[in-house]
Amino acid sequence: MEIDDDVYINKNLTMEGDFQRKKQPSRCVNVCLGLLCAILLAGNIAQIIYCNKNHLQISYNSLWKEKEQLKTSCNTLQKEKENLQTNCKIVCQTGWFKFDISCYFVSTLKKNWTLSRQDCITRGADLVSIDGMDEQEFVHGLLRTGQNAWIGLTDSLKEGTWMWVDGEPVTTSYWQPGQPNSYNGNQDCGEMVEKSGMGEWNDDGCFAEQIWICEK
Repeated sequence: MEIDDDVYINKNLTMEGDFQRKKQPSRCVNVCLGLLCAILLAGNIAQIIYCNKNHLQISYNSLWKEKEQLKTSCNTLQKEKENLQTNCKIVCQTGWFKFDISCYFVSTLKKNWTLSRQDCITRGADLVSIDGMDEQEFVHGLLRTGQNAWIGLTDSLKEGTWMWVDGEPVTTSYWQPGQPNSYNGNQDCGEMVEKSGMGEWNDDGCFAEQIWICEK
């Protein structure tokens, strides 16, 4: 059977169009692919933003810690500066000995602990309070060989609880071995005992008479 040329050509064109449509993705597929790419791209951007945000937060926290450390260092340096300025301005009057930011007076008379303290107060001072090894060595160096001297140490308010006259608790002590022992239950005042090294403390009856050391 003979096929009309026009019919044959049209049929071939139709088949070729169908073939081309089958080879190319549909519009729906293109749209879906576009959306998928957009989602993936948005996810990557979000991840990048999240990572950058975390990095910035870590950097901020680190800078904040550095700021606080610098602030603390600055405060410490400021206090040291003030102490140095104060120390430089301190001039002890005649008969007083200077150490750090304090002046010390050693009596030549002998009195009981209460009267000794009263004498210090009339001089604008109080019996010495010792808060470290350097001061302990200095105060001990003010004594002559074999001397004992009253210091601002007492447990008269509560037996066994030793306090300085300014109300501060004793945090560092230099008691003789076995002291304080409150011998006969009547030793409520502290004294510096001259001894080789940096001296030691002993408890004694507040009624005993000996020299004393003032601090202001």
